[in-house]
Amino acid sequence: MEYQALYRKYRPKTFEDVYGQKIVVQTLKNVIKNNKLTHAYLFVGPRGTGKTSIAKIFAKTINCLNPKEGISCEQCEICKNINNNENIDIIEMDAASNNGVDEIREIKNHVTLLPTTSKYKIYIIDEVHMLTTGAFNALLKTLEEPPKHVIFILATTEPHKIPLTIISRCQSFEFKPIPKNIIKERLKYICEKENIIIDEESLDLIALDSNGGMRDAIGLLDQLNAYSNGNIKYDDVLLLNGRISTEDIKKIFINIKEKQLKKVFDIIENFENSGKNFAYISEDIIKLLRNELVTYKTDGKSETIDIIDNEKILEVINLINKSINDIKNSKDKKIFFDIMILKIYEIINKNQTNVLYNNTINASNVQKNDEKIKIEVNKTDGNNIINNEETQSLDLYEELMNIRLNNILSAANKEKMIEYKEKILKLDSEVSNLDQLRVINSLMECEVKAGSENGIVLTTDIKNLLNDLWKDFIIIDDMISEVIGRKIKICILLNEVWLEKRMIYVDKIKRKEKIQILDETEIVKKINSANNKEFDDEFSELLEIGGE
Repeated sequence: MEYQALYRKYRPKTFEDVYGQKIVVQTLKNVIKNNKLTHAYLFVGPRGTGKTSIAKIFAKTINCLNPKEGISCEQCEICKNINNNENIDIIEMDAASNNGVDEIREIKNHVTLLPTTSKYKIYIIDEVHMLTTGAFNALLKTLEEPPKHVIFILATTEPHKIPLTIISRCQSFEFKPIPKNIIKERLKYICEKENIIIDEESLDLIALDSNGGMRDAIGLLDQLNAYSNGNIKYDDVLLLNGRISTEDIKKIFINIKEKQLKKVFDIIENFENSGKNFAYISEDIIKLLRNELVTYKTDGKSETIDIIDNEKILEVINLINKSINDIKNSKDKKIFFDIMILKIYEIINKNQTNVLYNNTINASNVQKNDEKIKIEVNKTDGNNIINNEETQSLDLYEELMNIRLNNILSAANKEKMIEYKEKILKLDSEVSNLDQLRVINSLMECEVKAGSENGIVLTTDIKNLLNDLWKDFIIIDDMISEVIGRKIKICILLNEVWLEKRMIYVDKIKRKEKIQILDETEIVKKINSANNKEFDDEFSELLEIGGE
């Protein structure tokens, strides 16, 4: 018999099987019991929290011939057909890959047809936020005046991308991240049914790693089961999710406190050789320090804080928090993790923290002598210099994007824009590199606005996201070029900037003014030079710490 993935095997079939969405389930059961169905529902929430599963259960229950207290009987022909995916009146559509006007028009053409065997014809549209503007406009009329035998269930993880005109015509249900203890309870049940041996600590870690998504938790359990051959150990979980143990974190801080930098970097080298994720490690350190700080404040004692020092722990947390983005966005994550460790070393082992890494000066520690004040002023000025250098770096990126916008719009055409939209939607299924997957998550917050044979224009309303994507432009160029099959250059702008600049180019085209192609070689060299200088200056300043 063909193997069935655990998340599919243990997908809930009735409302009683659903975990972690008590309010949603109870409300829908009451709707069915009291016969208060409406024509359109919107299910909103993070991935893996049960939106599509509950949509299918709801569709089955309202069509069930013998429902009791809002729960399907599971015995009638309707229930059996739906469970076997043989009911043609339940139509599922993935808007991520069927997001055009034509698909919605097809729905409009069929909604007038009566159900074949069921009471209602149900349309479940998953990832509905991926529909194009034209598709949303086509759907709007159908949602306003649907036939009485038709019900729409729309599901999304990003409701802010859905037009308010659509949302206002739906009854909305918010799906919450599933609590860790409920996920753990469900995992334990599955392990018992599948004869999987696992300890409590491993269950805790899997539940924590799922970030409130039941599907992700069961998927990780399935992967671990295959790896460990049915006997899952805590070290197996750490190995597969790229994390490290609490003991490993404490070893790092003990060696830092004892000024044993070589031992610290030997530990880090082992992490790299074991395929650990340095971004995850950084997050785990923050969680541990936070928990230890809470323990210290409530109980008056903590092993880790005894190592670090109560007054410096918040400083270390803030430093790690600021460093995580650099670690996530870097091609060589270990280098930036090493730099972070060197900064932590300085904080823990120096009597006074270097202001370069902490802009907040505790007034009670500032001595009132002229020489001391001059030193602090100079260091603060150093921070201003760093900010100025960062601003200059962003100016270079902006100049590059302006050049690329010019070159793309000089040869833009609608067919290429449509092609790129379809390709970008499929990026996450065609890419496995962790750096690229991280960038893809950011790209999904952008919209394709224009395209030419050799370039694509994306826009976003989030300035911080824009700055991060600018710094990743080489990764994005390579990634999209690989998927499309030819060299492509990316241009990313704020939406308001795009609207302004687009009008300038539209005006040029109307006047039949020739747009000159610009060379970006020199500006790319400047960007690379600025990035290398910034990294070299920071790293050389920190290297002397290891010699103490």
